[in-house]
Amino acid sequence: MKNQTINIIQQEEANDFVGIKIKKDKIELFIPKALRITKDSKSFAQDVLQFLMSLSLATLDDEYINQSSGLVGEEWPIDSYLWIIRDFLENGYYYNREKKYYHDNKGKIDWKKTLKNTPIYSKGNLIYDKFVTTRMSASNDIIAEIYKLCLNIAVKRIGWIFNYNFFVEARQYKSFKEMSYLIHKEYNNTFDDLKRQRFTNMIRILENCKNENALSNYSTYGIRNYYYVFERMIDKFFHGIPATQVKSFNPVGYYKLNGYEEKQASELRPDTIVLKGGNAYIIDAKMYKFGYTKSINDLPKTTSIQKQITYGDYALKVLKENNPNSKVFNSFIIPFDSKLKIFDEFKNDDNIKTTDFIYIGKAYTNWRKGTRSHESIHVFLIDFYFLLKNYRNYEVTFIDDLIAVIDKEKEIKESKEVNNNVGVRVINAQ
Repeated sequence: MKNQTINIIQQEEANDFVGIKIKKDKIELFIPKALRITKDSKSFAQDVLQFLMSLSLATLDDEYINQSSGLVGEEWPIDSYLWIIRDFLENGYYYNREKKYYHDNKGKIDWKKTLKNTPIYSKGNLIYDKFVTTRMSASNDIIAEIYKLCLNIAVKRIGWIFNYNFFVEARQYKSFKEMSYLIHKEYNNTFDDLKRQRFTNMIRILENCKNENALSNYSTYGIRNYYYVFERMIDKFFHGIPATQVKSFNPVGYYKLNGYEEKQASELRPDTIVLKGGNAYIIDAKMYKFGYTKSINDLPKTTSIQKQITYGDYALKVLKENNPNSKVFNSFIIPFDSKLKIFDEFKNDDNIKTTDFIYIGKAYTNWRKGTRSHESIHVFLIDFYFLLKNYRNYEVTFIDDLIAVIDKEKEIKESKEVNNNVGVRVINAQ
């Protein structure tokens, strides 16, 4: 296999394609611009893997997200690719090994079969001169060929990440549907845990292949709406309540036409809701350009601010049914590159102990006076690279940091009146 060239392409728009395109020996990796991944980094392989694995967050079994994720190409089961490559490196090619019988003195004697042979009588003794022996022999059958095919796919798609350039000779004899059926059959016929694990990963690889030419040197895996991934990562990182529970906080619109029954128009859906201390903290993950431009023009627009206030209105109604003292707080969280010097001026809040998560101010409107806590939307930035590394590991301290900032801000009275001609203002931003 030839050395492959790797190009990293930064995408600026939230709905630009992000993912990977393989064209023979050319690898194109498309990443969001605020995400910090470089080829010369010692952690490059792990960074790329985590980025590619994050794409699956947009293709999970969630009707709301799955319909809009914009999957491009085939979905890659990265975990299964990793598993089968490691299996090969540790154990070599997989073969169906079966017990074969021989009439010689090599191998283990099978006395049950040997004793069925006719013995020789000599001086009153029974002598068995034809031993039946057994040896485990590799059978280069169709299952072994399918294993090689799956390994070939895995190496072509992610082998370059680890600089694996070994060649896997493989042939495709059957369709993916037929191969998957055969592996399912093998799975059901064995109780060996390792074999079952191997077959499970082979099935995942086969069932995610849409192009019938599995040996092609061209492959694409990515999505067009990475902001869904960002929303999922934020939700996991801040430990938002389950989607089934969020639904009770969704504001819903209805139509009642004359002569017709009432019909639901649609419902608004908050990204993340955290319930703590009897209060609700609504987080809207916004994958905006502000994280690398620091331009106010690249912050959420007034429509987004109004939507957050609407979320807060309804959430407050729901909470007060059980606790009249409940409050709702709103926030935007935007990804940024913390290594950019332009954001250093914001890294001075005593309530936040890291520069990977910073507070930059708040947004509000000129038609809501801010008398209720949710009528101001607090704006935070989170380092995109940091989030990618840590979204699976829920850190309670970060939601505590967010709450501490909001608690501090709600006690501070604004010294200036809101300009009646301005629909949104972000404190401190330049």
